[in-house]
Amino acid sequence: MAFGGCKKAIDEQPISEGTLSTFLRSSLEADAALAGMYGEFQQTMMGDGQYQNRQMWWGESRSDNWERRDTYSVNSTDEIHLNGLTALNTWADWTFLYSTISRANLLIKKIPEVKDYAPIGTIGALTQAKEASYMAQSYAMRALCYFWIARVWGDAPLRLEPYEKLGDQAEQAKDPQAKILDQCIKDLTTAYDLTLKNQTPVTWYLGEGAICSIMADLYMWRKDYANANIWFKRLFAAKAPTGKVYNASGIGADGSGGALTDLQPGTTWNTQFVNPATSVETIFYINWDFLANGCACMAGTSRTDNEPFIRMADPLWTDWPRKSVQLYGTVSATTDLRVKQTYNITSATNQPIRDRSVWKLYAGNYVAPTATAGYNFTPTIYNSSLPGTRETNVYAPMYRLSGMYLLYAESLNKIGDRANAVKYLNLIKARAGVPQVVATSFTENTLEMEILQERQYELFGEGVRWFDLVRTDRVKEVMDPILIARQSSRGNPAVGWGSDKRRYYWPLATRVLYSNSLLVQSQPY
Repeated sequence: MAFGGCKKAIDEQPISEGTLSTFLRSSLEADAALAGMYGEFQQTMMGDGQYQNRQMWWGESRSDNWERRDTYSVNSTDEIHLNGLTALNTWADWTFLYSTISRANLLIKKIPEVKDYAPIGTIGALTQAKEASYMAQSYAMRALCYFWIARVWGDAPLRLEPYEKLGDQAEQAKDPQAKILDQCIKDLTTAYDLTLKNQTPVTWYLGEGAICSIMADLYMWRKDYANANIWFKRLFAAKAPTGKVYNASGIGADGSGGALTDLQPGTTWNTQFVNPATSVETIFYINWDFLANGCACMAGTSRTDNEPFIRMADPLWTDWPRKSVQLYGTVSATTDLRVKQTYNITSATNQPIRDRSVWKLYAGNYVAPTATAGYNFTPTIYNSSLPGTRETNVYAPMYRLSGMYLLYAESLNKIGDRANAVKYLNLIKARAGVPQVVATSFTENTLEMEILQERQYELFGEGVRWFDLVRTDRVKEVMDPILIARQSSRGNPAVGWGSDKRRYYWPLATRVLYSNSLLVQSQPY
């Protein structure tokens, strides 16, 4: 304005309105906008401050994986711990997911317009291949965010257009969960059709394998196993970031294919978290760069000097290695190769935090078992003898192949194919070094529980356990005794989980209700 004179200042449009009309007119601007979409999603899931990793709060904190730390009494955490969610809970706010959706909506509308300003062959042009790829990623991101919203809150506003002017109507009532999921399927189908197949993907972007994984996950949520199996097999035909096809022999009939070579070896299981681009089972991860983003100070799964609000729940912390002890011998000879690569099992107390640490996402040194001693795993992060190890990048998995194999096993079990369900379950068990099982030992119900427990071990800290319990309608079965014990210890009425399945979903945050007068609080909140 200082250089423009009075009349220019009077005529100038507000920045928030005026710049959008000249936005996304070149490939460089499209690149930046796509990066901004991923950056917003990264901030949503990993956090915009200490212990703000929403992937954990939404996907696991209400499950049997976690409990409140005794030394911390924070209202939001207490509500989760005792199953007493309110609209004042910190994590009841869906704003960050809608911010990512808003960026995706803008890309979906504006990317096709780039060629109007920078035609193919001119400086700043966006190639047809790039346009298709960027559109596919934008549709897939919108679907992924709405899938999270539908699983966490149920019904929610479904907005498919960007905000382009200050006068755009921002308030909107909720749409049914079923409509949101229908739109997710439509968006993912479009994304898949636009995606060039059989390409080696980049770990941090939504490529062919990621799109197939989200779609299979969504159909499993809907209990549509026939369609889920279609997308499992499409996933198997896609490539990992290493260039290997995930499961080339598994793209035929339901239950075919599957081999240990499809998975990261058990002795280097930790590698897929600290260097996912080198792992044959990587599908889609979030990249959190320490220099660019600061500390990945995550609740539960972070290695810090501070004590986070939640810790690995006592039953799981003690029972996972104890189960191994019962089956295989002493603690030092624990066979399950994931245990010591996931957390510290040697501390007899809950304090200090580094004595009971989850180090799954951090680098470490693996020592193979011998004839006289079990294996060991020593994390190198936060090692007092190694200066500079407090600063590290963290790569949070959203989808990886072992999780999809177990989900596939669940689907096969549901269609009555227990033999192949057990085959895929046993791939994960064999890789972990634990005894395999036989199909004749199970009913459909007991096999599902076995698969869910294997998913709990394999995917601990990856934001899936709560959704597993809701999807299979086992919340009350699993959480009732845990909640009764917690409530009793606090002198509260021992009501357990209760019988109202509407509580599977979160309430709407008060700030969300205040910002949109057309919203009504979800029942029974």
